[in-house]
Amino acid sequence: MQLSELSVGERAKIVDISGCQLLIQKRLNHMGIFENCEVLLQNMLPFGGPCMISCGEQCISIRKKEAKTIVVEKLPCK
Repeated sequence: MQLSELSVGERAKIVDISGCQLLIQKRLNHMGIFENCEVLLQNMLPFGGPCMISCGEQCISIRKKEAKTIVVEKLPCK
């Protein structure tokens, strides 16, 4: 499943980010977003707008186009 398919408030583990462009992969890594890290989808703006995700105490916003290339595994609710 892709990151863009999650609903707001759902947690997931990042499985694969190799579908993103190399520059995007490096930027995500610099911000602490790696494979096997847990993320929370906090907000998704309408009309193809960006998604806001958090990992640890870091909140970032990524384009929906990039969110469609990130493969995640949905985690059960806590």
